[in-house]
Amino acid sequence: MLLSDYVRRSVARSALWSPGSRLVVGVSGGADSVALTFLLRELATSGELAIAALAHVNHRLRATADRDERFCRDLAARLGLPLQVGTREVAALAAAERLSVEDAARRARYGFLDEVMAETGADCIAVGHTLDDQVETFVLKVVRGAGLTGLGGIYPVRGRVVRPLLELSHSALRDYLVGLQETWVEDETNGDISNPRNRVRHVVLPQLDQAFGPAARRRIAQAAAFAREDGRLLDELAQARAADLVREVANGVELDATRVQDEPQPIVRRILLNAMRAVFAGKQIGSHHVEAALDVLTGRRAAAEVPGGRWELHGRKLVLMEQPVAAPDEVRCFSYTLPIPGLAHIHEVGCLIEAVALGTDQMLDDMTLRHGRGDAALVAVTGRGPLRVRSRQPGDRISPPGLGGRKKLQDLFVDARLPRVDRDRVPVVVDARDQVVWVPGHTVSADFQAKREDAVILLKLTRLGGKA
Repeated sequence: MLLSDYVRRSVARSALWSPGSRLVVGVSGGADSVALTFLLRELATSGELAIAALAHVNHRLRATADRDERFCRDLAARLGLPLQVGTREVAALAAAERLSVEDAARRARYGFLDEVMAETGADCIAVGHTLDDQVETFVLKVVRGAGLTGLGGIYPVRGRVVRPLLELSHSALRDYLVGLQETWVEDETNGDISNPRNRVRHVVLPQLDQAFGPAARRRIAQAAAFAREDGRLLDELAQARAADLVREVANGVELDATRVQDEPQPIVRRILLNAMRAVFAGKQIGSHHVEAALDVLTGRRAAAEVPGGRWELHGRKLVLMEQPVAAPDEVRCFSYTLPIPGLAHIHEVGCLIEAVALGTDQMLDDMTLRHGRGDAALVAVTGRGPLRVRSRQPGDRISPPGLGGRKKLQDLFVDARLPRVDRDRVPVVVDARDQVVWVPGHTVSADFQAKREDAVILLKLTRLGGKA
């Protein structure tokens, strides 16, 4: 069978596009995308589709990036096809958005392809992922513990993007180009096996070929297709159930926890995953985030942070809340003097902290107060001057009673499973030398723990309006 017939079969099987559709073709200069261009040109010549434009993104990541761009310009000129080139500073984007370079490059690439599609009035975007890419993705998903939807690998259609080459191997496409006496460019980073995908490509799959023969790759691709079909069915069932179980609320969604738990576990996981994807569009949501949400649903955790927000269980309601973006100084920078006796009003987190001087030996048998794990604490700061209440600072440490050492506040909060969004809302009481005395709700420092011979101070926190 001709390679163009494989493409036709893929188009028919997966309904990639309708006859006469206009396509934007993503071209990197590599063998797969160049072969895609020639194969689609064959179909365009016979009137089955129209190529609206070729599109190339220069990511500015490699020394050979400009070479690749020149190759694509020459290719488009020879074939008489329009080409649009976008230049993106991917390294800067990755740093600014705190993304991996690979993720930033992918976002930049598809963002540009979307722009070209809109400008040219095209119906879809064709890219050159192959059977080998499918197998590599399946293996990577397996080792990352993905479910059926993830094991489906690369989908033939994902929104506006179509992939006509998923039935064809990389070697078959290279042979096709050699037969046409056409060339391509090689990405020198493809040989770097520190990259997980390259490690699968150059180490794992050759071993698989040796052990089971070349047919193993096609069978793995078939397994991915079966997983994709099963995953799609479960996704549809989960979406149907979510319509009855999930309700939009301000800055998030609310789920009926009791009724959600009555659903089969595969449906529950998909409901939680889809809720996060809906609220936090564009965030990278992984299986571990789904498991964290499941822990909250079943009561194993009080709350769980996920990219963009957190889950909390409130009675029978499981709530997913979007994390508000605070102004830089809204919470992080506050400092108030706390006289003894006296009161400090912490406006930023909505609370009052009061210091009351007590006589020697008063209330010292109350271990909750001595350890300061609630909203009140007994401390001894005689002769150390006035206290302050401030936001936590980098490097803050405390000496928890009984541990015999010092601990970072950051580690204290992590061990307490305090969501990251709340850590800057915990007021920290310090002495005149800026040593941490008490972290309300967590612990008193052993350095300031009251003894019977001390003049004792009672510290009390009062919440105002529920912000603290």
